[in-house]
Amino acid sequence: MKLFLILSFFYLLNTSFAYTQQYKPIDTADSTLRKENVLRFDLKTKEYIAFVKEKYTAKYSTKIADDFKGFSKDFVKEINDGSFVFDKKINDYVQDVLTKLRKNYKNIPDNIDILIAKTNSLNAYCLPNNTFVLNMGLFYWLDNEEQFAAVLSHELAHKILEHTTESKKKRIEELSSKKTANELKTVEKIKYGKSDYAFELYKQKLYTTQEEARKHEFEADSLGFEIFKKSSYSQSEFLNALNLMVRYDTIKPKGLKIEIYRKMFDLPNQKFDEKWMLKEDFSSYNYNLFKEKIDKDSISSHPETVDRISRIKKLFPETEIKTENIKSEKFDEISTIAELEIVPNLYNTENYGGAIYTCLLFLQTETKYEEYYKKWLGSCFSKIYEGRKNYKLNRYLDRIDPKEQSESYQQYLSFVWNLRLNEIKEIADFYSK
Repeated sequence: MKLFLILSFFYLLNTSFAYTQQYKPIDTADSTLRKENVLRFDLKTKEYIAFVKEKYTAKYSTKIADDFKGFSKDFVKEINDGSFVFDKKINDYVQDVLTKLRKNYKNIPDNIDILIAKTNSLNAYCLPNNTFVLNMGLFYWLDNEEQFAAVLSHELAHKILEHTTESKKKRIEELSSKKTANELKTVEKIKYGKSDYAFELYKQKLYTTQEEARKHEFEADSLGFEIFKKSSYSQSEFLNALNLMVRYDTIKPKGLKIEIYRKMFDLPNQKFDEKWMLKEDFSSYNYNLFKEKIDKDSISSHPETVDRISRIKKLFPETEIKTENIKSEKFDEISTIAELEIVPNLYNTENYGGAIYTCLLFLQTETKYEEYYKKWLGSCFSKIYEGRKNYKLNRYLDRIDPKEQSESYQQYLSFVWNLRLNEIKEIADFYSK
C-alpha cells in the first residue's frame, strides 16, 4: 500500500532520459541465467553452513543451519520465478562500485554475489551467505553513484559484523533459557486472562528483539561510513543518501489531477462519464476509535532516519563538508532504466492497479514516453478486465482505505471500481491497439 502512496510523487524528481519510446523491458525469462544463479546461491549456502558449524557449537549451529536451509528454498523459488534481474550492464556496474569500495578496505569479503530485485522501493539487504539484494528502486531514487556506494557500504557493514547470524544465535539462547521456560510455565498455570498475559509477554519479546535490530543499524552506519570514507567518494553523500530516505518516507504526494482522467479516458467509442469520478463519503468515520495494540515505533527495526542522521553528524562531522560530486554516466543510464522498469515491475507482481496509477502519473507529466505508458495501460486494463470478469479483481486492485491511502489514490481506486465490465474492456482494447 505505502508503495503506491510513494509512487504518487516520484515525478517530482528530475531524471534525464536517454532511451527512445521503444524501450524494451528487461527480460527475466532467461532460464540459463536463473539456473546459474541458483547454483551459486546453493554453493554459498553450503559454505555458510560450514562456517556456522565451525564457529558455533552444535546447540546453535544446527538450528541456524536448518533455519537458513528453509529460507534458502523460498529464496531459490524467488529466483526461479523471475523476481531478479540478470542484466550484464547493471551487474558489471555494481561490481565496479564494489571494487572501488574494496580497494582501500580489505575486510570486505571477496566472494560476494549481488542480485538486483525487480522491486521499486528504496531498499537493500544482505543475507548471511554473502548474497546481497539491491532493489532496482535504488537506482531510481538515489541521485548519484556516491549515494549508491553509501547504501552498499551500509549493507557491507552488516555482513562484516555478521549481524544476521549473531541475532539468530541470540534468539536461540533466549528461547532455550530458564527464564523463557519459566515464563511459559507461568502462562500454562494461568486460568483467567491467559491470552492477555501471553500477548503482553509476546510484546515484551518483540520490543527487545527490535531494540537489538536498531542497535545493529547504528553499528552498520558507523562501520559503513568507515568503509565509504576510505574510497574516493564525497563523504557528504553518505549523509545525503540518508536525507533522501527521509524525503522518501515523509514527502506529501501531489497525486493525479482530474484532468488526466478526462484526457486519457475520453475515447472515440466511449465518452468520459463524470459518474466514474464519484467517491464514497468517509468523513463521518471516527478514526480515533482505532487503537494500536502494538507500538509501531517500538517494533521498527530501522531507527528513525533523522536520529541516524543526527548520530552520524555527531560522530563524523566531516560528512557535513560539501565537496564536488563525481559524475557517473553509467549510473545515470541505469537510473533511466530503473525508471522505465517501474511499471513492468508492478505488472510482473500482478499489481495491475498500481501499474495503471503509475502510468497515469507519468502521462500527466511526461510526453517523451507517452506511447510506452499507453501500451502498458492497455496491458494492465486487460488484466483488470479479466479480474473483474472472473470475480478476482480484489487480487489486482486495492479496496479504498481512507486511513492508509492518499486522497489521490482513493480517487483513482473509486474511478476504476466505478467502471463497468464493458467500459473496462473498451479502455483495454483502445490502448492495446
